[in-house]
Amino acid sequence: MNSRRPVTRVVFVTGASSGIGRAAARRFAEAGFRVFGASRQKRAGDSGVEVMQLDVRSAESVRRAVAEV
Repeated sequence: MNSRRPVTRVVFVTGASSGIGRAAARRFAEAGFRVFGASRQKRAGDSGVEVMQLDVRSAESVRRAVAEV
């Protein structure tokens, strides 16, 4: 009996609301990753991207985001 569990590939992308971060998040989602996209302003994400509000300059904001994931 095989007791291996399927591996879920997860990636966390900062700056996922625009530009390079958004493009990277979209590509990871297309490749089958579970994608958490972080942005200072919470906005709707692209298909397959779970967007959360995060300001990497704030330790408290980072703690909240990590707890959410």
